[in-house]
Amino acid sequence: MNARHWILASALAVSPALAAAASLPGVSDKETTIRSGEIRELHPGTGDVLFVRDRENKWYRVALNEGCLDGLATIPTASFLSRDVTGRIDLFATVVIENGGQRRCAIESIRRSVAPPQVDSKSPITLD
Repeated sequence: MNARHWILASALAVSPALAAAASLPGVSDKETTIRSGEIRELHPGTGDVLFVRDRENKWYRVALNEGCLDGLATIPTASFLSRDVTGRIDLFATVVIENGGQRRCAIESIRRSVAPPQVDSKSPITLD
């Protein structure tokens, strides 16, 4: 592979990551973890996104693998399975959704967020 092809291949490999890092109103541009490991409140967003509140009352936007929430009108029960011994929720954790059966989802992104519009009517987050 010559240098020009390598640069093009590198740019193509990076472009999905750049798209995922796009700025969203009310959502941090930086990836993070949920330190407390305990989720107190959960609301579905658009597509495969959940908004969760931890025990410290901090909100997060959690993006799941594509298609994970397809066909779910509501999310009655969800739990986060951490691989971290401290219980911290990170990109290696799994979300298990109970809805007449179990559905396991991978976490692709965790970012700090303001409360979603279901909780705060003045939220800059849109769910269209």
